[in-house]
Amino acid sequence: MHDSLNPRLRKNGLKAFAKGLAGGPFLSSLVFAFYSVFAPSAFAIDLDGKALAVAEQVHTGRIVCEMGNVVYITPDTQNRGFFMLQMGKHRFHVSPVPTATGAIRLEDAQQGAMWLQLANKSMLMNSKLGQRMADECQSPAQVAVAEAMKKGPAFNLLEGPAPSVARK
Repeated sequence: MHDSLNPRLRKNGLKAFAKGLAGGPFLSSLVFAFYSVFAPSAFAIDLDGKALAVAEQVHTGRIVCEMGNVVYITPDTQNRGFFMLQMGKHRFHVSPVPTATGAIRLEDAQQGAMWLQLANKSMLMNSKLGQRMADECQSPAQVAVAEAMKKGPAFNLLEGPAPSVARK
């Protein structure tokens, strides 16, 4: 339906909105409401099953990072599978991207933000600048995994059979 909207009507709607700002608050709010319903939305994207499965694994809430940084991740109630990610004055509207490695990856392609969530830590990257914005971020669940990894490191498959497996 959004794509079928006449481009001329879209253009005229913006002109009416601009005139409405000078003509009074009622007219401008009416035009804005009309335009927001029929204009294409940047967030009107349906995620596929793989992306929604990734979204279910995202740690949300307050996530503490190194150097005193704090990241807040909250589900977007208007768009299933999307999240709002905030760190200080930076705000991103991120969506899940399936990966071959199983890592949880959220991206805001417009702003170049990428959130990478591993079992024991997460990090926020700015792909446009090529730098980390936050590192060593951990939710309570990630703290527990990190502690377990310190107590009993993961078994290296290249070193032979696992100690609990008996040879025949």
